[in-house]
Amino acid sequence: MNKRNEGEILFAEGKIEEAVKYFLFEAENGSNRKEAYNNLGVIAFQDGHSEKAIDYFTRSLEIDPLYRDAVINYTSLLKTLNQVHIAIPLLEQITEIKPNDKDILQLLENIRTTSQSRLKIAVLCSRGFDSFLEDIVNHLKVSHDVRTCYTNNELEIHSCIEWADIVWLEFANDISVYVTNKVSTIHQKKVVCRIHKYEALVGLLSQIEWNKIDKAIFVADHIREIAYETCPSIARETECIVINNGVNLQKFSYKKRKAGYNIAVVGHINNKKNPSMWVEILNRLATLNPQYKIKIVGDGQEILYKYYFENIIPKLGLEKNIEFFGKTDDIPSWFEREGINYLLTTSVCESFGYGIAEAMAMGYKPLIHNFPHSEDIWPHHCIFSSTDELIEIINDNYNSHEYHEFVESRYSLSSQLDAIDDMLISLNNESHTQITTDTQMENEVNA
Repeated sequence: MNKRNEGEILFAEGKIEEAVKYFLFEAENGSNRKEAYNNLGVIAFQDGHSEKAIDYFTRSLEIDPLYRDAVINYTSLLKTLNQVHIAIPLLEQITEIKPNDKDILQLLENIRTTSQSRLKIAVLCSRGFDSFLEDIVNHLKVSHDVRTCYTNNELEIHSCIEWADIVWLEFANDISVYVTNKVSTIHQKKVVCRIHKYEALVGLLSQIEWNKIDKAIFVADHIREIAYETCPSIARETECIVINNGVNLQKFSYKKRKAGYNIAVVGHINNKKNPSMWVEILNRLATLNPQYKIKIVGDGQEILYKYYFENIIPKLGLEKNIEFFGKTDDIPSWFEREGINYLLTTSVCESFGYGIAEAMAMGYKPLIHNFPHSEDIWPHHCIFSSTDELIEIINDNYNSHEYHEFVESRYSLSSQLDAIDDMLISLNNESHTQITTDTQMENEVNA
């Protein structure tokens, strides 16, 4: 009896771990490698390890692209992941070789029919502005066909728009101005535009043809209010909705944190972040206890602050109390490594503040300067208007679970993605309604 048969007997008896050992041996050393890889794929599939199952089924099909069991199992797995369209080229190859295989022909037809209902979504964004899109795009790819165009190249923009059913404009900035003013085919598409903060403040909204956009998505209520003030026509010319930002909690490990003396500042060093306030706060805290330190991670965007810090820090004797770390791609690890106790933000304006949400998700206490509408977004007892109030917050209770729970209940990524799904369903239904109405009108005219 070969290892594969022994493994199948063990599998049937429910001895999964032992069966896996036999199948792995057979896959690497035996004569029934394609069958062994298929069986390993089935086990991984049943255990919920989708990526591992895909790898095993793919290996089986590399050995024999016509191996029926692996084809059926691989297709079933893709179906559960809402990615069954990926199997179309494989099934087409089989039908060319075996044109009389009715089961495979029917399976291919069913998948083609299902795939036709998948929306084609083009996500357009200027290069360097795509930092808020990764989780959204990955989610959309599960149920839809998605192309990303992170460039200002006009040929690429036109190509993506021509292909798409729905055009997603990330940021109401130059690319949205160009698309609504210069791309003639845009009126044939359903268009959404997501607006963050800076667009509403720098005057770009008035340059966009909002009557060519079906839905304007604001990331916060107060950003919508600012937009209504700076560009009143937007409320008349398109439908405006709010979908709050969401945090991928799986990326940020929560654990109980504690009070201490290490305060983190995360973000670009520029006027909006109000860097001079860091020095004022630190000077006050160091007077109370010289153990206090502010640790700053982020790149300097305005050189004037380099000279400001070089001048003021020595004069206040704070050289040992402030550290600059530059930019890092792994904030959670940096927090752990530097023994951070608090996150400080002194911004004069924010649409949300991902850094605040991410720190709270990890259990860190935020110290939030009272920027406009901050009290609508964050816990009131973590917001300060003066250094005296900040010191009171530091001395108040430290509750990691409360900070994590606040983000989880209000700003989870799943809630944001559900809202986006609902918006796309609504947009697609509107499209079908419009098509039906246009057809009815045409029939009435012809009658």
